[in-house]
Amino acid sequence: MRMVFRIFGVFLAINAAAAVTARAADAPPPPPFTISGFVDTYYSYNFNHPYSMKNGVGTNFDFDHNTFGLSLAELVVSKTAEPVGFRMDFDYGPTTDFVHCGIVNCDPTKSAEATYKNIQQAYVTWATPVGVTLDMGKFVTHMGAEVIESKDNWNYTRSLLFCCAIPYYHSGVRANLPLGDMLFVNGYVYNGWNNVVENNKMKTYGAEIGITPIKQLPIVLNWIGPEECTDPAACSSRFTNKQVYDAIVTFNPIDALSFMVNYDYGSQKDRMAPSQKTLKYSGVAAYARWKVDTCNTVALRYEMVNDKDNLMFFGTTPNGNKVRELTVTGEHTIAKNLLTRLEFRNDKSDDKIYEDKDGLFTKKDSQSRAVLGVVYMF
Repeated sequence: MRMVFRIFGVFLAINAAAAVTARAADAPPPPPFTISGFVDTYYSYNFNHPYSMKNGVGTNFDFDHNTFGLSLAELVVSKTAEPVGFRMDFDYGPTTDFVHCGIVNCDPTKSAEATYKNIQQAYVTWATPVGVTLDMGKFVTHMGAEVIESKDNWNYTRSLLFCCAIPYYHSGVRANLPLGDMLFVNGYVYNGWNNVVENNKMKTYGAEIGITPIKQLPIVLNWIGPEECTDPAACSSRFTNKQVYDAIVTFNPIDALSFMVNYDYGSQKDRMAPSQKTLKYSGVAAYARWKVDTCNTVALRYEMVNDKDNLMFFGTTPNGNKVRELTVTGEHTIAKNLLTRLEFRNDKSDDKIYEDKDGLFTKKDSQSRAVLGVVYMF
């Protein structure tokens, strides 16, 4: 009798395994690519009540005062490189218009650049057999502690360093080489700074080194240069050899608490100055972020920038500016898909550069604003 039960048990196991195999065979194959995205909206109130209804100097993406606005809508289509993949980010809204403008491409008649405006990123990836990953196409810059997508930053508004010290995007080739858990090295060859179509008589180069001496302390060191804009229609050919050095240090003592410091130093030569004087700017931003619970977070950012040669703020005052900025952000996530941030920000300059209710820029040396950001992610 025991033998009969054993034979019956084996029969049931074989049939169960066959059923599992059949269900696996009938299951649909995994999708060839993934789709994600978000819609980013905001309301901003400027306590200076600027006449133009614009937030002005040092503002990125939350442009309008006392207005409900769309900042950015983004759709991402991507495929993991196994060994070949791709990524495409399709963007729409005032943010992508501003990013595309990028200082050197503001001329609407430049149809060659306008073609790429709504494609924030589009590149192909090859994970080579030797461990190097190669990307070729258009992608966002490797510089800086913050990114264009507000949901991926600690604060809703962007820092002065993100706004005015580094580029937004490039086209070219990049290579990533991981060297274990503690070190990676990236190299970049770009057409230029904030452009897809070549605007240099030479290429722009970049380098990135990531070091993690301990798990809680990742360090990233970046460089880009020399930017040589020589098209008089696109930018002033007076300036040359633009370079930026960027350092990001993050410290995560516990899961709920993080700190970060971002330092930038930029320079370029002025052909019209005696001995081709080197113009400089620098700045540092310090961040703290406390995850109160699974739905609530508080973040703080304080930064100081020195733009005595008018490279960051583009000639706002004859003697340049030193600007300080403090931002406090409360974040609440609803159902994992809806991110809300309520923020207070104060910018203060050592000169009067902010617009007042009469449209004058000669009375206000500070600017405070409250911002509500609402982002739906899918």
